[in-house]
Amino acid sequence: MSSLANRRVPRAPLVLAALLVTASGVGIASGGNGFYASYPAVLAGMVGQDVVSLLVAVPLLLLAARSAARGSVRGTLILAGILFYLAYGYSYYVLGGFNALFPVYIAIVAVSLYALLALLVGLDPMAVATQVQPGLPRRIVAGFQLGVGLLFVVMWGGMIVSLIASNKQPDPVPHGVVALDGMILLPALLIGGWLLWRAAAWGFALGAILLTKLALTGGTLAFTTALSWVWSGAIDDFNLILLMIFGAMAVIATGLAVPYLRHIGDGPIASLRLGITIGGRG
Repeated sequence: MSSLANRRVPRAPLVLAALLVTASGVGIASGGNGFYASYPAVLAGMVGQDVVSLLVAVPLLLLAARSAARGSVRGTLILAGILFYLAYGYSYYVLGGFNALFPVYIAIVAVSLYALLALLVGLDPMAVATQVQPGLPRRIVAGFQLGVGLLFVVMWGGMIVSLIASNKQPDPVPHGVVALDGMILLPALLIGGWLLWRAAAWGFALGAILLTKLALTGGTLAFTTALSWVWSGAIDDFNLILLMIFGAMAVIATGLAVPYLRHIGDGPIASLRLGITIGGRG
């Protein structure tokens, strides 16, 4: 098996970057007109995501992919977190409506999801665990991930109980958010946090992946919530609370990711397979 240091930059992230630039460029250039609903919260969410994708996600994606292709453990874990973020975030585009960019959104989710699955299938968690250095803030990161997961279990669970008790239907946006969070993100946070708390091998890898995902998601949601506030000229108490939660989540996740990744060795290890070289040469 060849060393990761000899692998070329994977093609999947390059394809993904091109798709993101296309979707974001068209969305921003149109100002959302003709592509997104005129409802301020939806419009702000879509256009805000486009801005973050173009200015933050695409550059990070390409840098992480290049680092991972050179054999970097940190780059590989960050790349997985970015792919998770993109697959998750653009699922709302696919499930929330339909416009001329719909096929592009499907492609973004599909490429992100299958590249992430390929990477995780090829990832040797024991190889990552052997790179962990003394001083890694394991319990703090595990507690943070468990805390975020439990916080949203309580918030979304309370919303569900309230709607059921009042025999009401949720609005489409919170309906989609609660559904995807409940099926994917919250189980990942709770399982990943528990594994890291127990110092299980997969816990160390998931710690870095989920910190990256939370930092990007928190920053994006804080930005889009603030943008909705500006465009609508008002913000209710619930969305103000969400703005503070998302902002705090982004700041804390980023602040923890730096020392966490710094305490994971970055030497190339042949046993860490980079399965994301889709279409590339192994």
